[in-house]
Amino acid sequence: MQPPVPLPPWLRGDVAGVLPVVSVWLRNLEEVLEIVDKWAADLGPAGFWWVPGPNTNPVGGLVRHIGIASVRLLYRGRGEEIPEPFQKLPPEQLRPTHEAPEAVLEEFRANMRLVWEGLSALREADLEVPRAWGSNPPVPAMYIFDHIGNHAQHHAGQIITTRKLWDATRI
Repeated sequence: MQPPVPLPPWLRGDVAGVLPVVSVWLRNLEEVLEIVDKWAADLGPAGFWWVPGPNTNPVGGLVRHIGIASVRLLYRGRGEEIPEPFQKLPPEQLRPTHEAPEAVLEEFRANMRLVWEGLSALREADLEVPRAWGSNPPVPAMYIFDHIGNHAQHHAGQIITTRKLWDATRI
């Protein structure tokens, strides 16, 4: 008899102790964590930092970017100053650095824990607070919090594609 197939995150239901909408966001991030574990965690340095072509990014850069951008969005949604370690802009986050994949993955996981904890602490009143983004008109904070998962899943899809391209070059 085969073991049961685990449910995908979006079918796992509410996360205990958080608002229903926050459960949705956390399940989205859970899926991103599982994608990174499946498609990036076993890559050696060559595959982790491989750039498939012009205007593309390595898996390692995408992993780093997801973590840093998610923290930045959390701080923006809460109306807080972004700490210095998270002020790197996307071009700097995405570029190949050739660091050990394990170090980048641990940084990513630490950033995602920070985001998970921050989202989990949100209360209903936190979602409606108007937050400005640059020169754009303010939006309710929930739109910024929602974008954390959307953005992370977008780049998680790029990780899958880049990994498949890397694997295809090894045939």
